[in-house]
Amino acid sequence: MSTSDSPRILSVEDNPDTRLLLEHTLQGEYDVTVVPNVEEALDHIATNSFDLLLLDINLSEKDGGVELLHTIRSREHIDDIPAVAVTAFAMPGDRDDFLQEGFDEYVGKPFTRDRLVDTIEDALPAG
Repeated sequence: MSTSDSPRILSVEDNPDTRLLLEHTLQGEYDVTVVPNVEEALDHIATNSFDLLLLDINLSEKDGGVELLHTIRSREHIDDIPAVAVTAFAMPGDRDDFLQEGFDEYVGKPFTRDRLVDTIEDALPAG
């Protein structure tokens, strides 16, 4: 059960098992909204405020997490929300590539709860 003081996180993840894992892993510590696609993410961003975005990179649609981040960053009222790339891309250099694309942090799949929470905490604005 989250409180109104919990950071609000929007997670975009197309895999139903990973969506369930994220909800279970982060519940209680964060106010988490998990959506399966870019369209729903943009709808939620237009009508809600979030403190952090968790974006799956390889969404099973034309636009993935990188394209979604670029769309978000092009919108003035939401261009400064911290974003974490959540991805199975874990080759040397991938982290730097995602940071250059505009992500604030990166977490590779599979991830542990501790690794995910540490990454979220690193990306959330202080205060």
